[in-house]
Amino acid sequence: MYRMIYISTPQAEIGPADVDDILDASRKNNTYNNITGLLIQDKSRFLQYLEGDQQKVEETFARISCDRRHIAVIPLKSGYIGRRQFPNWSMASKYVDSDNSLVEAVSALIQNCDKEVSEDLLNFAEARDRAA
Repeated sequence: MYRMIYISTPQAEIGPADVDDILDASRKNNTYNNITGLLIQDKSRFLQYLEGDQQKVEETFARISCDRRHIAVIPLKSGYIGRRQFPNWSMASKYVDSDNSLVEAVSALIQNCDKEVSEDLLNFAEARDRAA
């Protein structure tokens, strides 16, 4: 199973309807491509985890990278893992307002993940919380 984690910055004008559109399209495309994962957003950052066939994940990431609704798309980690971490989520999502901890949001979503994946996602969340 191949996975990719990336962060990006939403455009200033992005609103809840835009995020809903992103999630609707993601869920449809991910189901078609057998990709699962999660998207966590706060006011200044998207954190996304994708998993599936390497070619399909990389094609999805390439498409995401061209999306005008966000900038500074930065891949954080990719590679192979032993099993699918989010088998039931074509795209789980969570919005975290600036007063709440991203670590808390991530912790709630990764309860059934392998240790390596949990640590990776928590490390990125902790870095965001320190910077906020």
